[in-house]
Amino acid sequence: MSALNQIFHLQNYYLNPYSIPYFLVAILALIFGIFIQRLEKSASLDRSILYFYLSCIVWLIGSAMTVNSALASVAFFWSHVLFIGMILAAVALFHLSVTLTGQWAAQRYFIYVAYALAAGLVLFTGNPGFFDEMGEYFFGFFPRAGLSQAVLLFFIPLCFLLSLINVFKEYMRTADFSVKKRMRFFMFAFVVVALAFLDILAGYELLLFPLGHLAILAFVIAITCWKIKSYSTQSERRAKELEDEIAVKSEEINKIIEELRATQLKLLETGKVSALASLSAGILHQISQPITAIHGFVRFIKKEMPPDQPFYKPICLMEEQSVYLKEMLEDLMELIRHREIKKENIDVNSSIQRAVNLLTDELRIRRVDWDLILTEDLPQVHADAVHLQQVFMNIIINAIQAMSDLPRGSRRYLKVTSEFSKPKNQVMISFQDSGPGLSAEVQRQIFEPFFSTKTTGSGIGLALCKDLIAEHGGSIDIESEPGQGARFIIRLPCADSENVVNVGVQRV
Repeated sequence: MSALNQIFHLQNYYLNPYSIPYFLVAILALIFGIFIQRLEKSASLDRSILYFYLSCIVWLIGSAMTVNSALASVAFFWSHVLFIGMILAAVALFHLSVTLTGQWAAQRYFIYVAYALAAGLVLFTGNPGFFDEMGEYFFGFFPRAGLSQAVLLFFIPLCFLLSLINVFKEYMRTADFSVKKRMRFFMFAFVVVALAFLDILAGYELLLFPLGHLAILAFVIAITCWKIKSYSTQSERRAKELEDEIAVKSEEINKIIEELRATQLKLLETGKVSALASLSAGILHQISQPITAIHGFVRFIKKEMPPDQPFYKPICLMEEQSVYLKEMLEDLMELIRHREIKKENIDVNSSIQRAVNLLTDELRIRRVDWDLILTEDLPQVHADAVHLQQVFMNIIINAIQAMSDLPRGSRRYLKVTSEFSKPKNQVMISFQDSGPGLSAEVQRQIFEPFFSTKTTGSGIGLALCKDLIAEHGGSIDIESEPGQGARFIIRLPCADSENVVNVGVQRV
């Protein structure tokens, strides 16, 4: 029977109980190696672990089949397989240490050389002087070492020492506690698996039974458990990072949703104002006709009435007020028609002064005391003077009407102030009245179109004011408590921060 036929002939083998541990450890190494590889297929460390496991499997299969062989010639073949696995395992251990410490770029050429030497040694196992003869022991066949096998006594310890040095250098180099802990674990694991290579001494009859499979089993179990724990920790960290990222994205989405809601509300409000403007334009057009007729009739009476008549002065006052009404209606018509805003750098104090001057008679008739406390040399604002004047007049008129509801004997007082807010680079205009104040519910709706606290009010004025101030890049707010009056605050951005100077206060 030829040697090849002997190797593959089942009658040349028997089930040796001493081979069972080798088979079991080989199966476990294969299962754990595939499991680790599937955890992270792209991880170079996992591939290095798999290479070492596969080399050990070759080693273990060779050992099991050697002791199962019934013929010395068959055992001789499997002894070659045993030592091939042992040589590859030594190189794979060095490869694992390089990958573990992240030294691939610096030591990849050493790995290539080590694998080349291993390939040469694999071929060298076929040298007649590699094995002396097959020894038969109580556990089965095991080859006695030849003279040329001594080269492994140099190669295998060298691979182990280089592996241990790599891990120890990384331990001394790093300051990270977790990395140090991992390096200590692998140094201990390498020392344990190094005991498996002592099987080679069985060929020199220094040991009765090769126990390398126990060291390999301990190494495989330890590394697999470490990898599972490491993967679990990484998964938890990644999950936490994903949770944090999801939280950040959720917050961003919520902000976007809030902005969309604000934009939607603004569009709805714009739609209300547009509808309001169309309705108001028609009303103002109808009002302007009788006002024009009254103005013409008053002018005619004034021309026909001698100056010494007792009603001449009231007629003159009526003419002035009709002119004011006519001009105001024209301005309102331009405002409601959304005429093009003609912005320019203006002095807010001048617009405030003009608005108060136009309403001076109304303030006196309603017996309202007022103060203008205007800060001098305010920075200019880029705005439409006519629009701002209309806004200021509307707020003053609202204050006058609110204070008209006060009981007889109550003081009716309006304070108008202007100041500069340097931190926000804004001009602030405040209208403080001594009226009955507003509830929180009313304050929330005060700028809504068609909302009014007066039975005769249309609820148009303040809505238009808010829209106009918004078109100027500003804001209008209200502060009030029932019984404490109300304060309207308008904030407008400055036209040019370079115009900011030291400001003083002027009482008018």
